[in-house]
Amino acid sequence: MIWPVVLFLALQAFVFLVWAALAFQTLFRLRARAVDRTGRQFPGPVTFINTTSEWMRDPAEARQRRILLAATLLMISLTLISAYR
Repeated sequence: MIWPVVLFLALQAFVFLVWAALAFQTLFRLRARAVDRTGRQFPGPVTFINTTSEWMRDPAEARQRRILLAATLLMISLTLISAYR
C-alpha cells in the first residue's frame, strides 16, 4: 500500500472509532433516561421511541446531537470518497 492510502484508511478508522463511541454514549444515555422515566430495568421499544423523541427535542442535548450528526456525515463522506475515487 502506498502512504496516502494508508493515511486515508487510518483517518477512516479514527472517525469510525469516534463515531462508535458517540453512538454508544448516546444509546446508554437514552437507556438511562428511559429507566429513569419508567422505573423498569428493561424499558420496552415504545418507551425507547418516546425517549428518543424527547432527546431529539431537548435543547440541553443539542450539542451532543450536532456532534453525532457531524461525525456521521464525516464518516459517510469518507466512505463515499473511498468508494468513488
